[in-house]
Amino acid sequence: MRRIPIGVKLTAMILPLVVFLVFIALRTVPQFKITTIKVVAESGKERIPASLKEHLATYMGLSLFELNFSRLERELGSYPTIKSLELKRVLPSSLEATISLVESPVLVQTTDGLETYLVEGNALVGLPAEDVDAWKQEMVTILIPPSYAQMLRAYGLDRSFHQVMELANSLGEKTTLITSIKYDNNSSNSFGKMVLGISSLNAQIWVREPVGTAQIQAAVALAQQDQKDTLSFLSSEDKRYDLYREGLVRR
Repeated sequence: MRRIPIGVKLTAMILPLVVFLVFIALRTVPQFKITTIKVVAESGKERIPASLKEHLATYMGLSLFELNFSRLERELGSYPTIKSLELKRVLPSSLEATISLVESPVLVQTTDGLETYLVEGNALVGLPAEDVDAWKQEMVTILIPPSYAQMLRAYGLDRSFHQVMELANSLGEKTTLITSIKYDNNSSNSFGKMVLGISSLNAQIWVREPVGTAQIQAAVALAQQDQKDTLSFLSSEDKRYDLYREGLVRR
């Protein structure tokens, strides 16, 4: 068996100590104290979690070489709206965090306003209250009863809710009169009840079956015409329309 030279053994023993001492020395260099923290998000700075920014701000004044990046990336990456996070030293005194956020098709909120969620795959992801407004400005919001939210958390999103999300997103700006979208489903064997609120027309469209965007646009147009014909805006009660694949029924 070939013997390892003593010089190699000493180098292997001393090198980790040298690296450790260098890091200790770098911590004491004033030029490496953090003066700037930058957070970059793929989907825009508006959605960067407020709690993450507050947490990173606590590192101001510390040395760039005082932070354990591996541990911090694991901790900060556990924020509910963050899919991945990477930290980087930008010498001499900047800390940069690059984050990838959860890509959610809609924002889901309980009708009592107490809980808000993003959708990741087939699951609901809780959204901290301080971050709700930033996401709400850019996304379609679907209101659901707390009991239904509890069921979705426990068992995952059902097929009907996926259809509702797809329909809600397809509306986009094509039907700008719609001011609220509510959904409830007490039976897993049916589509449930999707209620589109149109406050300017004092009207509600109850979508009873999966339909297309064109059918909803036609229903909104009919509600507009009804308002002109009957002066429904003078009434304090919402006029209701039930929308099915085969047509629209006034209630």
